[in-house]
Amino acid sequence: MKKLCLTVVAASALLFSAQNLSAQEVAQVEVEETVVQRAQDDFRQIEIQELPAEVQQAVERDFAGATISEAYVKEHEGEQKFKLKVSTAEGEDLELYADAKGNWIDKDKKKEDKDDWEK
Repeated sequence: MKKLCLTVVAASALLFSAQNLSAQEVAQVEVEETVVQRAQDDFRQIEIQELPAEVQQAVERDFAGATISEAYVKEHEGEQKFKLKVSTAEGEDLELYADAKGNWIDKDKKKEDKDDWEK
């Protein structure tokens, strides 16, 4: 009888510890997803067709043969800024930033610009 009791207690302990481990893994995944979302710098993903024609034309003009795989928009002080994930004809993956008029933005150009992007 003692062996049966000890077996039940041991099995219960193993089951409880396995459930606890699974809960920790789920919590870790949720934290990683939050970090990835924050990494988008408050940009909201949009359909590529929603990009202004000027932005699409700038990609075609300056990166002939490139395709836009993802597009994001951020509004700040009434102005739209776009983040694009682009694959060039040479197979290079780029992350580009542009304003609504199709002008390229060098995100790291000046500290003031960088501060402006983080707002």
